[in-house]
Amino acid sequence: MEGDHTSGERRDERWQGIEPAPSRACRKRWTSHAAHERISTPVRPAPTSTRPRISTESHAVSSSKPSAEKLIVLDGSRGEGGGQILRSALTLSLLTGRPFRITKIRANRDKPGLRPQHLKAVEAAALLGGADVAGAEVGSRDLVFRPGQVDPRDLTIDIGTAGSTSLILQTLHLPIALKADTAVRIILTGGTFNPKAPPYPFLDQTWRGHLANLGMPIALAMPAAGFYPRGGGRLEAWIEPARPRPWVRTTRGDLLRIRGVAGTANLRDDVARRLRDRALERIRDQGWNVDVEIETASWTSPGQGAAISLTAEHAGSTAATFVGIGERGKPAELVADEAVAELFAFLNVPDGAVDPHSADQILLPLALAEGRSVYTVSEVTEHLRTNAATIRSFLDRSIVVEEAAVPGQPGRVIVE
Repeated sequence: MEGDHTSGERRDERWQGIEPAPSRACRKRWTSHAAHERISTPVRPAPTSTRPRISTESHAVSSSKPSAEKLIVLDGSRGEGGGQILRSALTLSLLTGRPFRITKIRANRDKPGLRPQHLKAVEAAALLGGADVAGAEVGSRDLVFRPGQVDPRDLTIDIGTAGSTSLILQTLHLPIALKADTAVRIILTGGTFNPKAPPYPFLDQTWRGHLANLGMPIALAMPAAGFYPRGGGRLEAWIEPARPRPWVRTTRGDLLRIRGVAGTANLRDDVARRLRDRALERIRDQGWNVDVEIETASWTSPGQGAAISLTAEHAGSTAATFVGIGERGKPAELVADEAVAELFAFLNVPDGAVDPHSADQILLPLALAEGRSVYTVSEVTEHLRTNAATIRSFLDRSIVVEEAAVPGQPGRVIVE
């Protein structure tokens, strides 16, 4: 690619650490866990009409968009009060074309306002959807987002910190899947094991399983793990064009087995063994009469870290995965105990078909599906309530979250 005009377009695409991923010479459809080619040819630049317009001013946008539709106004401190409201709003804005303003962003958190990973989600959504944005800077508590035309294409996104790659992937996934004509590859660099975000094993074993049930295939790979504070992990996703279908699941089948992975990056081998042995001991002490298999792994990473994932497989149900993540000075046994405690909390509510982490994540695609969906959850969380409220702001769907009067009983979600 030569010439000043083309070079200028390429510079626009490499916007705030986000750029087109290298593209293959010819498109191919990806299937889960298939071998993937390395790609070296750059994808075409975004059309001029879909380039983002970014401003750090909070209250005004010099918009080139013809739509004068009234802004949806969201209170970012409501309910869960974290980045989930923003991410769901970005997804829904790209899909519906409806602009929004979010105020009081993360107002009740220790570090209120946009953090780097939230800002990167805004930038990625703006690039994908050619949006005009105001208030896009770290610390901003007020942001306006006016979407343009979504242009699904391969992207490479470097968060620049150990911020969660999974949350940015989930922000972009539905707009790409519903609007793409062919498979799209997304490469993200940052954290793949974050205490307050879906870790990679959960994405691969549980989120991907739910998407398959909804008719939305996706393939994932983690060539490198990323832990706080170094980051540097790599998450790759191949997103197939698809539209979600409704889903009903109010019970789960018998527990078939529990499997897991105890992994480390640049730590002594005995750390993974201690994670595994502690989890096996705790599970066996509870008397679960099922096969339990926990492997050890050594992950490639620029930093150090440890984690253990435990996945419960039930007959006719999506696997439920729970992850404990190590921290400096935190004993391996405590890390394993945390994962086991979440696993037991789920197993002790036998009629909860969906684990508490998945409950709010599958709500958005089901709200976009045509038809009635019903599912039970082992626990109704604030994340679930908050996501339901955010979705109702954009979509004309009835979403009812029923909670049991007695603690420890499953709740139920109905989408009509």
